[in-house]
Formats: sequence, C-alpha cells, structure tokens
Amino acid sequence: MTSESTLIEASLFPRLIVKTGGRVVREVELRSELSIGRAEDNDLQLSDPKASRHHAQLIPEGGVFVLTDLGSANGTRVNGLRIAEPHRLEHGDRIIIGDTELTYKEPGRAEQDTLSMEGAAPAAHPLMSSKERAAPSEKGASRGLLIGLILAATVLVVGIVAIIILLLRPGQPVSPTPTGLAVSVTAPVAGVTSAVTPGPTVVTATPETGAVDPQEMDNLLTQGVALTRRSKFEDAIAIYQDLVTRAPDDARPETGWAWALLLDEQATEALAHAQRAAELDPTSSEAAAVLARVYVELGDKTQALTWAQKAIELDSADAEAHAVLAEAYLLNGQTQDAVDEADLALVQDINNADVHRIRGWLYYAVDNDMGRAASELQIAAGLQPELWLRRHELGELLLDAEDYVTAIMAFQDALAIRPKAVTYSAIGEAYYQLGQYDQARASLQQSIAAGADNADTYALLGASYAQLGRCDEARNYYEQALSLDAAHPLALEAQALCQGGGPSPTPSATAASVVEPTPGSTSQATPASTSAATPQPTRTSAPAAKLRGQIAFPVWNASKGKYDTYLANADGSGRRLVAEEMRQPALRPDGSWLVLNGTRRNYEHLCLVQSNGTNLREITDFLEDGQPNWSPDGKTVVFASNRHGDKQFRIYFIDDVPYGGGKVEGRSLSYGPDDVRGQMPAWTADGRIVFRGCDLESPANDCNGTGLYIVSAAPGAHTPKRLTQHPEDTAPAVYGNTIAFMSNRDGTWEIYSMSLDGTGVKRLTNNAALDGLPVWSPDGKTIAFVSDQGGAWAVWAMSPNGANLRKLFPIGGGGLSADWQHERISWGQ
Repeated sequence: MTSESTLIEASLFPRLIVKTGGRVVREVELRSELSIGRAEDNDLQLSDPKASRHHAQLIPEGGVFVLTDLGSANGTRVNGLRIAEPHRLEHGDRIIIGDTELTYKEPGRAEQDTLSMEGAAPAAHPLMSSKERAAPSEKGASRGLLIGLILAATVLVVGIVAIIILLLRPGQPVSPTPTGLAVSVTAPVAGVTSAVTPGPTVVTATPETGAVDPQEMDNLLTQGVALTRRSKFEDAIAIYQDLVTRAPDDARPETGWAWALLLDEQATEALAHAQRAAELDPTSSEAAAVLARVYVELGDKTQALTWAQKAIELDSADAEAHAVLAEAYLLNGQTQDAVDEADLALVQDINNADVHRIRGWLYYAVDNDMGRAASELQIAAGLQPELWLRRHELGELLLDAEDYVTAIMAFQDALAIRPKAVTYSAIGEAYYQLGQYDQARASLQQSIAAGADNADTYALLGASYAQLGRCDEARNYYEQALSLDAAHPLALEAQALCQGGGPSPTPSATAASVVEPTPGSTSQATPASTSAATPQPTRTSAPAAKLRGQIAFPVWNASKGKYDTYLANADGSGRRLVAEEMRQPALRPDGSWLVLNGTRRNYEHLCLVQSNGTNLREITDFLEDGQPNWSPDGKTVVFASNRHGDKQFRIYFIDDVPYGGGKVEGRSLSYGPDDVRGQMPAWTADGRIVFRGCDLESPANDCNGTGLYIVSAAPGAHTPKRLTQHPEDTAPAVYGNTIAFMSNRDGTWEIYSMSLDGTGVKRLTNNAALDGLPVWSPDGKTIAFVSDQGGAWAVWAMSPNGANLRKLFPIGGGGLSADWQHERISWGQ
C-alpha cells in the first residue's frame, strides 16, 4: 500500500488535503474559521463548477473543527454521506464538494492512521448505485478496525472475492504533479479535465491467469459488443472484466467496457475505462472516440473536442469518430462544424446508428426541424432495436417537443427492453404535462423503487400528489426535493399549492383506463383509454410551453477579467460563443445581428456583429457608449453613454445602423432645455423609451437614479414622465402594455412588473437570491431573467404573472461578476 504524499511537512495544526482529479493540489493549515466555495472572498476558493459560491465553512470548537454546509446546491458529503447538520470532523474524514476531495488530518497522527488512497482499495463495481459507491472512508485505528471487523464478519465471502479481484488488477499509472513530488496511485476520477498523460506504471505481482489467444479474444470481444447492443450490459461487462484481468495490456476490453457503461448512461463510471484504453493504445481511433464521447456526456467541452479530433487524426475514415466529433462541436456551440461532420459520417457509414442519432439531434438543435429529427432517431432505433437508449432518446425528443402521448409510447418501448429509473421518471413527466396526475404518480413511484434519488423525480411526485389534493403525501416528496435543491421550482410550486389549501381531490383515471409504464408494455400501447374521458384535477397554472428563439447573454471570463458574449437556444441547446471580450448584448428581434459593448483591443466602442460571430465592426467612436437596445422593428438602436464632460449618462439613438461599415455619433434624447439623463433604455411598441432616469429639477441633481421614466423616442424635445419613485428601479423591458424591471426596493434584487402608466406594480420573484435583467420572449408569453438561485448563475424563466418558474440553462464560465446589474440579456427569433 502506498502512503499518501503531501506538500507540507508535519504541522502543529489540523490540515485539509485538497485533491482534484485524484491529485493533491494543495494543503491548508486550519488555525481559525475557514470558508470554502467558488467565490473569491472565500478563505479556500475552489475552481469547481459544482461548488456553490459560498458552499461550506469550518469553525473551531473545543479543539476540533466543525463542518457546516451553507445551503449549497449540490450538498456536502462526509465519508459518502450528505450532511444536513454541523458535523464534528475526525482524523481522516473525507469531505466531498462537487468534484473536489478534502481530507481532514489532525496533527501528530501516524501516517497509517490517515485515509487510505483510492489506488490501494478494491475498485467499485461500475454498475453499483451511487449510494453503494459512496462507502464510508476509513477512520483512526480503533474506529476503523471495529467497522472493518464488523463488515468483514458480515460479508466475508464478498470480501474474499474483492481481495482476489484486487490482486488480479494491474498497477495504475502515476500522473506527475506540477511540483514533481510523487503522489499515491489513483484511479482516474470523474470530472478530470486534464488530458490523459502517459506516465510511469507501478508494476505489481499478478497471479498467472493464462493468456488469451487472439481467436478467443476476438470471439469474446464480439460477444461483448452483441450483448451491449441487446442491453445486456452486466453480461457484457463481465466479459470485459475477465479480459482486462487476463490481458491487462490490451486496450480493446477497456474500450468495450467504456462503451457498455456509456450506453447504460453511466458516463462517470465509464471515464476510468476510457482513459485506460487511451493510455494502453494511443494509436487507437476507437479508444480516442470513446474517451471523447465520455467527455461529451460529462459536459467537458475542451477535452471532448481534443479527443474527438485525435480520433479523426488516427483514422479519418472512422464514421463513429466523425459522429463523436459532431457531438463535441455541438457541445462547443460550433453548429455548422457539427452539421458538416455528421453529414460526412453519414456518407462514410449510412448504417451507423450513432451517426443517425447525432444527425437527428442536430436537426432539432440547429434547424428546429422536429420531423426530420424524429425520423433520424427512429432510424437509429431501427438499426439497434434492442438497445434501450435508442428508444429512450426518441422519447426525450418527443417529450421536449410536447408530443407527450407519442413520447410515452417510445418510453414504454424502452422499458420493455430494459427497465430504468430515468425512463419511469420521463413517463411520469409526460403524464404530468398531460394533467393525468394519478398515472404520473404511479410511474414516478416506480422510478423511485428502481433507484431514482434526485430532486426532479421527487418534485414531480410531490407535485402530482399536490395536484390530486393529497398534500400529506405530497409533503414527503417535495420536502425531499427541496432538501436536494432548495430552489427547485416545481417543488416550490407543489409546496405553495399545498400551503394554499390545494385543489379539491378529483377522481382520476383508474388503473384499467390507462397503460401503466411496466417493462412488458409494447409500442402499440396507448397512454390512456379512448373509451372514457379522464377527469382532470384543477390546475394552478398551465404547463410551461416550449420556448422558441435564442437568448444572448454575457459570461464572465475570469482569466481575462472581461465578459464574453454567447448565444443559445431558449432551452440552452446550441450554445455558442459569438464575441470574445464583449458585453451587454442586444439581439435584433429577428435574431440576425447583435449590438455589443466592446472591451477588446481595437473594439472598445459599440460594436455590430452577425449572430454567427462574423462581420464584427465598431459603429460608434466613444469608449463610454454602452447598454444598447434595438427598436421592435429592428431599425434603430438606443443606447446610454456618459461621453459628455459632466460624466452623466444620457440617452442616444442610432437611426441608421451602419451595416456597411463606418461609425456614427448618434442623436441625443432631448427634453427641451437639455439632454435627457438616464441609463438602461428599453423600447415600447409605440415608439417610446422606458429608462432609469434622474430628476434634474431636484436640488441634489446628482443623477444617480430616481426611478423609471418614459418618454417619446421621436426627434425633437419631449417631456419624460416619471413612473416609479424608487432610485434602484432599473433594467426595464417592455412587451405590450407591461413593463418588467428589477429592483432591490424590498431588500434584495427581484423582478417586478407594472403597466406603462406606472400603475399595478407587482412583485414576480420572491427569494433570497439575486434576480434581475428581465427580458421578454418574442411572443410575450414568457419573461427570462438571470438568477444565482442554488449558488450558480443561470438564465431562468417564468410566466408574466410569476408562475411556472423554472431554470432554463446555466450561464456557465465565471457566471456574472460583481457589476452584473449593468449587464443585459436579450431574446430574439
């Protein structure tokens, strides 16, 4: 067993050993209170996207340290168990925050008392549940010995088998650290973002197991592939596991093992095998492709693209590699490149199911062509009719398209092949959207029985019970969802429904009148009987409609200290970088052009760029110009600037946008005696401007903002009308006769609405998070806004009355910076 190496010698104080990707990257001496999180003001800042801004803290109490979770979105685990109360740490405790591991060490304790490294323990079976994998860590000698003896006595046979498997495993590679110090042997860890780097291998004595002759190897590999395509993943993995033991230097069993796990939607477990395959055979296109596909599933854009391109370099005729590269391009927002790669893959192998699969998703994400998308996914399912994932993904596509009845049929086909908790949950969601709450409840209960343990499933089940008027049962589930995600919108909606008295219980369809989602169902089944109408309970709000169009938004780039501008479809798909070092994006209503506030060298004024990122040019000549916004007809741009000598913000217009090149000064908005002072201008449909203004007739005349105003945008002098009295009311957005705006008038930044005459002010959001920068959907049915609910910045949406609150997609990157109130998001076609 290799002892854990550290970066600091023995200390008089307790320490935290910080590891990411299996590597010790830092040690922290604990001398006083320590805050942990992603924000810069933490004592221990984590560059981990799964960590909340202020995630946890350590407080010294009576000679020991107590760990407290600060209401983080993803929770804090100690020795595999999520903590809900303050936890007194003991020597060797293993703290997990996102993908970061922190080991607590007390001073003066022998090295053998520390937490043993992963490389010295038997590997967890890849099909274990997350709860089974999260086994408690070893403690000090007395406690660890007692637990170990109890477990050994209870599962002696399993223990012997595990030891044998451990002895048969080959040594693991040692990755060099930046310091050059040796670290313990560790298996690859999920979430690792660094490329696989071949390193020296620790050679261990392995009992003779008998070599595999080439013919036997080929036969067993063929059997493994056949079993995988029939969704017999456990049987396939048993073959690969045996081959890995008998032929540890052959990459092919590791590759097959990774594919089996991927197709069973276990990407985290697949990562270690894919990495091992790439290490064993750096010349294998298939090994590089499976590693790229794992990184796609884990959302690691850089690694996905790197390894997909590597696969193409190794074999440019490999259709599978081109399909994976198309997925990597789509993940990175390079949609045209993704389409080109998918089309090339189709030319190379028209009978490849994965090729049709990615082409289908591209039809949906890029062209919004649901018919062709469904057709491609159906071809993929026809090519691999016994692979459950093909049917499940078709159901996901139909569910997203709000074709709930057909989606249920596809999901039932998937269940007939392989019962999966995720599929039961999807059926439950479809029934819920149809308003068939009893059927939703039944499917969701089956999902939980099959092992589902996530906020979405609990929230759906709680909401289903709430809609049925069974609030005692609903409470158990929505509270469980809120314990996992305190800002879960559906769980909060269920809670509000029950606390408000709930709907009157309404008879629901009987079991005989619906098709229950059981593994034996077939594609001919229908979700409800056509012989009798299904009674519907009263709804508090209609299901959220599928959102159309694209949203432009800024993303803080911490390495540059500037914003970059991105575009994404309203559901978060098709995300792509449009312009680096540009902020405050304004998307023209037709979605063709953006006006941006440039902060890049040689592009430091208002800039114009096409939505595909081409034809970038400056259109004004003042550094101070910013906060642009398009008129509803897409012909005029309004913006704010403090270019004047008094440095007070004024409102300006570009009446003729210079698409062909050149720069314009713009005309100022006048009220007669002088220019109108204001910021954050927004258009109304009848040609007026709503803006955050200031009262120039007041004695203070400091123009820091005195509320929202409205004034005509036409040339000439016009008198602004004051709409609100609160100085922090800002960021207005208008649709029809309603203004949405943000304000901290009630102590925190929230979204409000009111009429164009300033009456009927209504608060739409109400939470402790930061909510702001509202924008209307093109059809006026939805308001999008930014929020850091749950600890990370994301784009959220709700109905104009505040109902149907839900998260659309994470902003990602560094989120938004401290000056986020001056940013802008915009929504166009």
